[in-house]
Amino acid sequence: MSRTPILRSLLEDDAWRVALVAGIAALPFTTASYVQTGSEIDFGPVFYAGLLVGYLYGSGSTDRSRVATRVGIIGALPVLWQFGDMVLYVVTETVSSPWFRAFAVAIAAGFAALSFGLAVIVAMIGAWVGDWLAGKFGRIQVPGVAH
Repeated sequence: MSRTPILRSLLEDDAWRVALVAGIAALPFTTASYVQTGSEIDFGPVFYAGLLVGYLYGSGSTDRSRVATRVGIIGALPVLWQFGDMVLYVVTETVSSPWFRAFAVAIAAGFAALSFGLAVIVAMIGAWVGDWLAGKFGRIQVPGVAH
């Protein structure tokens, strides 16, 4: 089975199209924040991507929340890199017992899940602010985006 029809159907959906553009726009900045520090990921770009989504995508709060959720997940993909670094450190560390290393990997997985959740919340707050701004100043009419 070819993946082309699945990708095409995703790109035909306004919600996915807007989420992909905004999430991919935030991705280099969240990645750069991790590369620069080696330990922290800045979710400020995810907020701004959510702000953009909230401002441009105005087809109801439920749809806007779904789009913001997708933006948060896409923008937070560097968390997987961070998780991989943590697991690599824990697995190659030989002083601790195997049960403690397994526990540390589980804690790292929980931290990664919480980080994705935080990114989604940040994107939703940004979308809420963007929607408020659109209500206050009017939306920009972008061709192909639901209004």
